[in-house]
Amino acid sequence: MNLHNSTHEQLLSPRGTRASEQPISQLMSAALANPGIISLAAGFVDNATLPLEFVSEAAQNVLSDTATGRLALQYGTNNGPQELRQAIAQRNFSNNADDLADRMILTAGSNQLLHLVAECVFDEGDIVLCAAPTYFVFLGLLKDMGVRAFGIEADDQGMIPESLDQGLQQLASNNELHRVKSVYLIPYCDNPGGSTVPESRRHDLIAVMNKWQQQSPILLLVDNAYRDLRYSGEDIPTLTDLGADPELTVESGTFSKNFGPGIRVGWGVMPRWLFDSARRFKSVIDFGSAHLNQQLMLNILKSGRFDEQVQRLQTAYAGKLQVMLEACDTHLAGIPGVEYRRPIGGLYVWLELPPGVDAGSDSPLWKQCIERGVLYVPGEFCYPSEGAAVRKNTIRLSFGVQPESQIRDGIKLLSEAITAVMNPANV
Repeated sequence: MNLHNSTHEQLLSPRGTRASEQPISQLMSAALANPGIISLAAGFVDNATLPLEFVSEAAQNVLSDTATGRLALQYGTNNGPQELRQAIAQRNFSNNADDLADRMILTAGSNQLLHLVAECVFDEGDIVLCAAPTYFVFLGLLKDMGVRAFGIEADDQGMIPESLDQGLQQLASNNELHRVKSVYLIPYCDNPGGSTVPESRRHDLIAVMNKWQQQSPILLLVDNAYRDLRYSGEDIPTLTDLGADPELTVESGTFSKNFGPGIRVGWGVMPRWLFDSARRFKSVIDFGSAHLNQQLMLNILKSGRFDEQVQRLQTAYAGKLQVMLEACDTHLAGIPGVEYRRPIGGLYVWLELPPGVDAGSDSPLWKQCIERGVLYVPGEFCYPSEGAAVRKNTIRLSFGVQPESQIRDGIKLLSEAITAVMNPANV
């Protein structure tokens, strides 16, 4: 029987038909096609910082005892171990740790948590407000679900409260407030902009949310993936600790960036109405995420090794960030119209070029950079398609993977490519 693929594709659901290639696939293809290229694109952690000895020690601790070892290798609970949820709640929140632990679900990384929330809350045609720019993988998830991402202006301190208020007012004026299901926020050292929302602005954002939540239920979806990767200044309380409505707030986190991505342990604290729905939905998917990994993380937290690893990462990445900023000062600061943020943490530096310089994936600059041997993430990937304008003259740079010498060389090559595109007659 010889059926054409188009016939087979009739079996796809609307969501399966919409599923699109993520930008990261294009970036990986470019890197693989050019083995010697310096990738300032990948948001991976540095292999040299991965806590091999701490995980090995934890595995020995967990598996050396027959009873605990067999327990770790057995199915766990759908929500994850109570003791681990309590440890996470106590470490991340100042108040009501027991209640928060009871409303927490452990997931296979924070992306699964975001997916669970999306599946339980969003319908096709709904609207999610996001900072412009924001995490492009989340934008891909929304697109594949048929959910509209609406961009809100942001600066080096994150989403601007006045712009959030104006965006909600615009949607209300268009009789679309009822379609607004959520505001997605990355308040710590965000991906891609590197911005951290200061405490005063967090209070302002909460005030805007409170105002509009009185008219229509809007979920505040908070992604705290980079909270521990802070290299200067004091930690800032979560939105929940600062008074965000617990019945309309989700706080999520992960051990991927601050410990090891291969562990695949994420978490989310939800309102009770959403917790029950997400718990049931997750039971259909996997009956609970990897129990052994959860037991390893519990042992690591109890032993104090997790805090040691965070300190190791803070030291390593603070040095790399400084190297990237110094390279930008040396090679980019003198180019007219080029600006870049100076983050206090995270893995990224956000770069803005003069308005007429296109940094998109089909632009002359992109081709120049590939030819010269350096790769970046085009900032256009990080903008919602509605709301705030897409700025094609933007770039996300990552310093996480490359050694310091490659960071310096990569920024130099990028500056040469920018100069060549801006002054083609001099090439």
